[in-house]
Amino acid sequence: MTMSDTKKISSLIIGGTSLFGRYLIPQLIRRGENVTATYLKAADIERDDLSKYAGTEKCTEWVELDVLDREGIVSVLKRFMPDVIYDLAVQNSVGYAWKEPAETVDINVIGALNLFDAVRSIEGYTPRIIMAGSGEEYGRNDFDRIPMSEELQPRPNNIFASTKVCQALLANIYHRAYGLDVITLRTFNEIGPGMSKRFSVSNFCMQFARAAKEGRKEFKLHVGNINIERDYTDVRDLTNAFIEIADKGKGGEIYNAGRGNAVSVRNVIEMLEDISGVKADIIVDPSRMRPIDTPKFESDNSKIEKDTGWRATYSLQDTIKDMYDHVSS
Repeated sequence: MTMSDTKKISSLIIGGTSLFGRYLIPQLIRRGENVTATYLKAADIERDDLSKYAGTEKCTEWVELDVLDREGIVSVLKRFMPDVIYDLAVQNSVGYAWKEPAETVDINVIGALNLFDAVRSIEGYTPRIIMAGSGEEYGRNDFDRIPMSEELQPRPNNIFASTKVCQALLANIYHRAYGLDVITLRTFNEIGPGMSKRFSVSNFCMQFARAAKEGRKEFKLHVGNINIERDYTDVRDLTNAFIEIADKGKGGEIYNAGRGNAVSVRNVIEMLEDISGVKADIIVDPSRMRPIDTPKFESDNSKIEKDTGWRATYSLQDTIKDMYDHVSS
């Protein structure tokens, strides 16, 4: 799908106040698209303050929407009839999912089902739907299957990942049964400036920045398992991946997108020590350990590179530095 000379593409971003949404909105506007984005009443950022995250562009229209309200989704779709729908309304914290499994299932599974049904209920309406999946879906412990390709059978190790597997299965069924033009992008460990402090890397950046501001040379850093390895990928690269698969991806497919190089949480902490000039006295906190965890995630990006030409461009060091600077300002 590409922009026509005679018609602007219209895009709907469900979950516009998410980290992905805040970067995707100005990107799409810069491309000349008509953009509509949705928010919840409980959104914790100002909806029009995009300049803080990714430029000066403003979204042309914001609409309140709860993905658990199927009729509300139908109403929004009929009003705007977007050519592309980006479903970013995800409860994507693994830790929070352990604490609130029902809420996670509702948002990630029932929300997706409501969207698919809403699209199907509008006669003659055939938008492209881009779903936000996760590398967490692969799970597993067999290191001989790393890097992880889309052909790998998912074996989720946590509640969040299981809901995303279910979402991908539903997307596949609706594609095969009803012809929905739906694509799932499994992103690997997105990080970047503006990320919620609920997530470990962002929280670490905040703690290091606070210690540096206070003039400390060392502070106590409470952590969970710092030996796990993750394919940390810049949200700005992943935003481009969403756009690339919207333009060039194949309907019904699943694509991976990651930096393609796993590093340990310990390595991230060491980067922050170098950036901040502050030493972390690491204290392992049992309450921060997950009931089940996957030792290593690393993305095989050959499929998305072949079909769209996408690849990550930000180094991990640059991303961590940008995150640190963001919370330090």
